[in-house]
Amino acid sequence: MANINHFNNTAKSQIYRLVEIDRKTVKTGFHVTAVLYQSGQSIKVSWSSNTCPDTRLKSGVIVSPRGACTMVVDGSAIQISRLVLLERPEASLNLFDTVPPSWLSNQDLLERAGDLWNNLPDYFKALFNTVFWCGERFRRFCVGQSSLTGHHAEVSGNLCHSVEVAETIGTLLHLYEGANAGVAVMAGLLHDAGKADEYGEYRCGPTMSNRGKLLGHKITLVEWLAVARSKMRIGIPESAYLSLMHALTATQNAPAYLGLRDAVTPEAMLLSVADRVSGKANLLNRCQTPSGGWGSRHPHLKGAPYTLDARTQKNSFRGMEALWKSIQERSAKH
Repeated sequence: MANINHFNNTAKSQIYRLVEIDRKTVKTGFHVTAVLYQSGQSIKVSWSSNTCPDTRLKSGVIVSPRGACTMVVDGSAIQISRLVLLERPEASLNLFDTVPPSWLSNQDLLERAGDLWNNLPDYFKALFNTVFWCGERFRRFCVGQSSLTGHHAEVSGNLCHSVEVAETIGTLLHLYEGANAGVAVMAGLLHDAGKADEYGEYRCGPTMSNRGKLLGHKITLVEWLAVARSKMRIGIPESAYLSLMHALTATQNAPAYLGLRDAVTPEAMLLSVADRVSGKANLLNRCQTPSGGWGSRHPHLKGAPYTLDARTQKNSFRGMEALWKSIQERSAKH
């Protein structure tokens, strides 16, 4: 737990994820303790009230303490006057900084996701936060899988896939001169976000929800984005919004009567390529054998993958690391 000095040093922002809350009835009313989290720091706070505390204060919501003082209760909890539920999304808050270890312990993945968010245009930051201000939805996005039996079918698989896709898009942007980086990276982060509601946990394990069976993750995401945009105080340029929605909904070779559109923008084409690369790579990595040769079969690969001996791969191109670094540096200049 962080001490009072850290709490006071971060008082200018004072926005936290509520991780735990405990309400106890005492003679004078109620005594409440809560655990808050932000940027790698857990903080325990405590306060008393003669009225029932806000019942909307539940694990996962975004809150802000009020009235912090220098007295420490029982040597651990910082005394405050109350805890306020923040209902309006804050565009400047990186939500990935508020993911507690109880949700996801892969700090590297969270840092990569946070870096991608940090480099988005302000209006896309606001859109992302408005979509995911609901703590439970954001938790499902962070811990959910990307499929039931296919690629990234594990805890936090969907976030891992989304980050991989967005990062891959970043490495390919220099090939598409007309591509908008903000739209392309935002599309990579969001393209499978609707899967947070596509799967559910049941006694027999993860399975597809009714929403997933009836609507699918693409329609779910379109619904979320439309609602979020209507709530935003920051306007999104119409051209950027249309380009983002096209990238997220474009479907190659769909029958005309479905009303769907083929990918015609560089952002949509980038997303399609990066999405396939991430999914196939995950399946290949899972199914290949370390010693090389034929791996295990998977229906999505239409057979078993064949790879060379891992030791042979490492020695086959000694200058690969330096070459890749120089390619990235040249790409950045363009």
